[in-house]
Amino acid sequence: MKLSKPLIVVGFVFVLIFMVGCSSESSGGESGDVVKLTFWDFHTDAEEAFFSGLVDEYNAMQDKVEIEYSTIGNATDYSNTKIPVAFANNEGPDIFMTSPGDFQKYADAGALADLSPYFKEGVKEDFLPSALEAVTVDDKILALPFELELLGLYYNKTMLEEANLEVPKTWDELLATAKELTTDEVAGLALPTDKGPYLNFIWYPFLWQNGGSVLSEDGTKSTFNTPEVAEALDIWGSFFQEGVSPSKLQIPHDDIANVGGGTAAMQILGTWAIPKLEQEFEDGDEFGLAPIPIPEGGEHATAAGGWKIAVNANSEHVEQAADFVMWAFGDDQSRPLEWATETKFAYAPRQSVIEEGKEFYSQGLRNVFTEEIYDSAIPEPKFSAEIVDAVGEALQNVMFGGMSGKEAAEIAHEKIQSILDSK
Repeated sequence: MKLSKPLIVVGFVFVLIFMVGCSSESSGGESGDVVKLTFWDFHTDAEEAFFSGLVDEYNAMQDKVEIEYSTIGNATDYSNTKIPVAFANNEGPDIFMTSPGDFQKYADAGALADLSPYFKEGVKEDFLPSALEAVTVDDKILALPFELELLGLYYNKTMLEEANLEVPKTWDELLATAKELTTDEVAGLALPTDKGPYLNFIWYPFLWQNGGSVLSEDGTKSTFNTPEVAEALDIWGSFFQEGVSPSKLQIPHDDIANVGGGTAAMQILGTWAIPKLEQEFEDGDEFGLAPIPIPEGGEHATAAGGWKIAVNANSEHVEQAADFVMWAFGDDQSRPLEWATETKFAYAPRQSVIEEGKEFYSQGLRNVFTEEIYDSAIPEPKFSAEIVDAVGEALQNVMFGGMSGKEAAEIAHEKIQSILDSK
């Protein structure tokens, strides 16, 4: 296995009212000596059951803190509506989750408590350095990473075999194969279409494979107006301009049911797709997985996403909330291992947990991520909301606006540099 290597280290503006803390109701008023905390997320099914059970276990093992867990059951609504509206109304939860794409806006709003003081001795060193760097601002660890979700190319084996096609390895092959497999009923390649952090997340590997970047290493200059960036935008735009990636999917873009149900021949998706393939689409031999194709002369790269669990900096009970977060994912190996292996499939950001789950990570399609993709992973960057939006606009311009990659890159470059200059 190749799990001994660390990951490569990479490095709606919130309204001011967002910085206001929890309301007295959601911040956890006290009943006697019991501190009451609220914990929100977006999970469903087995993942919801995991967190519900986690909270029940914690509530039962001690009598000082009582946590109330609730889930909205939809990640998009959670990120775009539920959490920001709650904070704006002074009703944000004590404990909540943030995606890498949203992390920086919470940090900029002062909504994330520093968890650095709550790590037990030796635990911080167990985390992959890149995983902690992705949630560190001004030497403060502002959220706890508990999963790493990598991206790969899923495909329907039968569709490729019947068309006498090989699994694509380059950008040109990916486009050509998608064209061959596109019909009135089947999309050659299913990709996200809505502007937002998730769209950027799926595109970043194309950027990195071609040697492109959004910002300079010190984060002070835009590097978006380069040929490398333009080419990465062009290939992405071509999937839509050539009609192999539909502008609207019948099934959500982050659901492997596009490939599993036969409405798409290929799909770029994350580790989370494998359990659903196994559970809902019984013939596992029907589906394959490969690294995301690369440009001629490029290098393999994938994005390491994954949600983070955070504590509201303005909670009246930061210490108690942080204690729960650390107990859940920063303490022993049992809970993070159960999450990353039994509940869903993801890579733990803690090296001891990965080692403990070594056998699991070599099973079926998981082994492709482990042996062929893991070592090329780069953490999803923590850009400000304005920069995330500028990148997303560039993608929309090449997808649906008829622009070349060069034109879209130059427009985004000017916006990004203006954002940086204003700070």
